[in-house]
Amino acid sequence: MATTRSSPYGMACPHCNTSLIAPDGSRYVSKHEVYHFWSCEDCGHRIESVVDFRISITSKLINHVRPDLLA
Repeated sequence: MATTRSSPYGMACPHCNTSLIAPDGSRYVSKHEVYHFWSCEDCGHRIESVVDFRISITSKLINHVRPDLLA
């Protein structure tokens, strides 16, 4: 199973580029990370993605998004 970083709004299968809308499941790992488990219905490829909220918030602040909009 490959590990990749992705948007919280879906992703493309790295094997066949099919759009994946929602993960099959998710696991809370720490107060900063959530793992999402995906599988492609077209090719059967399985993916594990990591969302690190510290990185997500930092990138939004760098892009000048108001902190009160991050909630």
